[in-house]
Amino acid sequence: MNLIRSTKEDIGRIAAELARTGWAEANAGNISVLLPEGSDSSLWDEDVVTDILPSPIPELAGRTFLVTCAGSRFRKLLLELDTEIIPVRVSADGMKVIRFASGKEPTTEFSSHILVLAEAVNRGWETASLVHTHSTHMLALSSSDLPAEMLEDAVNRSHPEVSLLMSRGVRFMDYMTPGTWELGEETARAFRESDCVIWRKHGILGLGKDIDSACDAVEVVEKAARLLLLEKSAFGKFVGLKDRDLMLSRDTVEDRSDSESDDQDDTLSPVPPVIET
Repeated sequence: MNLIRSTKEDIGRIAAELARTGWAEANAGNISVLLPEGSDSSLWDEDVVTDILPSPIPELAGRTFLVTCAGSRFRKLLLELDTEIIPVRVSADGMKVIRFASGKEPTTEFSSHILVLAEAVNRGWETASLVHTHSTHMLALSSSDLPAEMLEDAVNRSHPEVSLLMSRGVRFMDYMTPGTWELGEETARAFRESDCVIWRKHGILGLGKDIDSACDAVEVVEKAARLLLLEKSAFGKFVGLKDRDLMLSRDTVEDRSDSESDDQDDTLSPVPPVIET
């Protein structure tokens, strides 16, 4: 099986799971995967169309990624891999995107995907994946009027897996118009200091070196939101890990980082004070 086909099947597999959990209602959700350099040589044998980007993306010059199409339904994606997942190539000058003339258009959140994948390249990653979905509990939590900093702290303290799996943590963004280039720019900036970004009252985005890692981020943060809402209902406030507990989790992350030859910076930010609601 070639890489393009296996990657499409991975996208379909994750999409089906997200649909099963109820996080991708109707045509909600979108996924992209940045392919390794040089792996797309056999793709571009059809007529293509070219679109000019609002601003150049030199980080992705000459690179190809797979992305789900506008209007695709995650519950049916495994049956429609060849029509609902399309390749998009960035031109050699980083100023245009190229896609098949006969294919559908990419997701309406295309701007966020291409700009966040560029940020992944800036991290030094050869491959990357971005998963966006409408996870139920995080969507509810993000609708709170609490400050972003308080919610970020609460998520980081919700359970140990947040620190263990996402050293950069999570960022909450104020609501912005979906599908805009401006939303993509702000999202890419947020990912400079996080592994998961929450669009308030909209949805969640997980970034990883591969699609399973990106989905891990979504699942962990959604579990955090569910725990926080349960704590709020049961105790009237967020509980979560205390300072000592969080320090132990941070030490575990740092020990793992020291034992692995990973070239990315996995240093956790200083532990913030507990904020009760």
